[in-house]
Amino acid sequence: MKAEELSFNMSVNCEKWKLKYIDLDNYMKGNIYHYTNIVSLENIIKSNTLWVTKSDFLNDRTEYLYAIDLIKEICNRRNYKYLTQDKMRTIIKVLKSFINRSFIFSSSLNKDSVHLWGNYSKFDGYNIDFNLRKIFKRMWDGKIFVIGNKKDKNSQPIKHMITRKDQYKSTIMLSGKVIYEREEQENTLVDILDFIDNMHKEYYDYFNNTNETEKNYKKLEYTFYSIISTAINVLSIQVQLFKNPIFFQDEEYRIIFNINSNLDVIKYRASNGVFIPYIEVKFESGLEKDEKGLPIDGITIGPKNNLDIARNGLKLFLNSQGYNTIFNDSDKKRGKIYIKKSEVPLRY
Repeated sequence: MKAEELSFNMSVNCEKWKLKYIDLDNYMKGNIYHYTNIVSLENIIKSNTLWVTKSDFLNDRTEYLYAIDLIKEICNRRNYKYLTQDKMRTIIKVLKSFINRSFIFSSSLNKDSVHLWGNYSKFDGYNIDFNLRKIFKRMWDGKIFVIGNKKDKNSQPIKHMITRKDQYKSTIMLSGKVIYEREEQENTLVDILDFIDNMHKEYYDYFNNTNETEKNYKKLEYTFYSIISTAINVLSIQVQLFKNPIFFQDEEYRIIFNINSNLDVIKYRASNGVFIPYIEVKFESGLEKDEKGLPIDGITIGPKNNLDIARNGLKLFLNSQGYNTIFNDSDKKRGKIYIKKSEVPLRY
């Protein structure tokens, strides 16, 4: 087989392989729920902005150590021929670099979780029902950006738009359901690492059995390194969706913002005696008439918030911010968001 033919075959195999990690049903359909307190809710609604936390400052401080330890364990167990210790050190270095640039908006697939009400809002907060399709439509329409710390010539904060490519030059947005099952995590890592090792085998086997000129294998060399870069990128994304099984009750869904390290966008907030790095992600109104404000379908009031005026107060507040509201999520109407009370039966 000649270099050009091998280059083509490797590219085709890579495209087929990575399709298994592009799940549009999981990526941009359905709804996710963000549990929060009333102060944060007010800020989110008034500013159309989310504060998105740096990935290594989330609630599980060992999260990425857990994933990296799992990678090392699998490599030792499978004893790869081409993924040497030096290559693995390089891959892990790239993973850490990717993670260091990532900021994560955490939400849940559970719309009324007693566990999350207790952890994030002391049972009397709120949860915001975000529509994934609407979120990604805003991205494609160029209506989401990260707010910079510097200002332009008109004294307005610089906007760093979300893009779908050139991740090292700008900001990209990814998403996915968090994986808690240890077996699924291991199977995913084995699949990716096996693929990387097999690509090395094809590449090096060619050079050990060829007499072609340098000109002919330059394209193959470029293809090979592009494929390895793609595979490591897939690995980086998947690792950020791994979480220790002990947190399974969160049923977490993540939106990940990968930020170019040269962008001046990181801000800090104080929480529990710690400075937490975060970015501000701003939503502009969409292009359609009913795409005003945030891409949300509704808001649920926490189970311990039994004040009669809570529902009416929330309605008046939302109306003052330009939202049309209804009092029943089973009667959803285009352009309106529902307000409802949690159905978790707490006595006190």
